[in-house]
Amino acid sequence: MAPGDQWQPRLSIVQPAATCWYHSHTHGKTGDQVYRGLAGLIIIDDDEADSMDLPRQYGIDDLPVIIQDRTFDAEGRLVYSLNDADEDGWLGETVVINGAIAPVATVPAGKVRLRILNGANARFYIVAFADNRTFYKIASDGGLLAAPVPMTTMEMSPGERCEIIVDVSDGNAAELLTLFEDEFDEAEGGIVNNLLDLLGRSETPPLQPSLTLRVDRSLRAHTAPLLEKLATIARPNESEITRTRDFVLAMGDGGGHGTHGGHAAMDMTINGAAMDMNVINERVQRGVWERWRIRSDQGAHPFHVHGCSFLIEQMEGAAAPPDQRGWKDTVVLDDDDWSEIVVRFDHPATEQYPYMYHCHILEHEDRGMMGQFTVS
Repeated sequence: MAPGDQWQPRLSIVQPAATCWYHSHTHGKTGDQVYRGLAGLIIIDDDEADSMDLPRQYGIDDLPVIIQDRTFDAEGRLVYSLNDADEDGWLGETVVINGAIAPVATVPAGKVRLRILNGANARFYIVAFADNRTFYKIASDGGLLAAPVPMTTMEMSPGERCEIIVDVSDGNAAELLTLFEDEFDEAEGGIVNNLLDLLGRSETPPLQPSLTLRVDRSLRAHTAPLLEKLATIARPNESEITRTRDFVLAMGDGGGHGTHGGHAAMDMTINGAAMDMNVINERVQRGVWERWRIRSDQGAHPFHVHGCSFLIEQMEGAAAPPDQRGWKDTVVLDDDDWSEIVVRFDHPATEQYPYMYHCHILEHEDRGMMGQFTVS
């Protein structure tokens, strides 16, 4: 855009109420630009969701919670380099919530709704509360779940969103923990057992919360019982699924694929091909159901698809857990087994303006782990 020009995009809202987000998608520079701030939430409401008795006082009992991690130098400036990122992507040491370090939110003494986005470049998080209290997940990427799911710990990959309800009617502050999944995953006993063990140790220094919800009883509180049913989610019949596509995400060794704009080698691929803006990798028929099977040759990856919401049938070789059975646009996969989704594309995408599928570790995407597809 030239100085003085204007751009007024129009965006049709063609999906149910959901917590969504937007970010820069400049190939080869996505990680750097998102890291420096080009990202934010879009909250979509509709009549059906508005008719439900859920917390909806924005900024009071309905709060956006964007989780990211950053590296700062001695003078507090952001540090980032795609070339210096390791194979897991750029992992910052300091967690920020909505751009702030360890903020405190004042909330009513009732049910509070947190709309959580893992907006990190590469970090997988475990979300829990310091007192190990139960919370209820009510929505995922594409909107409300069929019913609330009780949880004490929740894993979130980059790009995922969820909405949870936490009850603070007892007046006690709720301290939200955002723990680095890799630190728990490497220890024996599994993520949940290691976290519970850590929370239960009296001799261990208390974990530092990333966000504190401090109760103010003078604020109007949401005290209605939690709804037992939320959205109606209809899955396709097997006979409606017309095609199966396989995608394999591969981590290269940094050689043999050239460079992109002076950045790190384009050494990460999907089905053996690195992202090429001049190549359409898949052509999809509009309005029909497909099954996509995705896995990696090394490690865990969040696989994201544009232009749709999908339903997860299998995650890493196992049935999707209850909190992952709603509408999604990001699914986690690994090198143990296939993750499978069923998806239908209802909106056209041309060769000039195709959709993309990619790993949502932004450094992987920038290094080639992305493809393009049309819908016609």
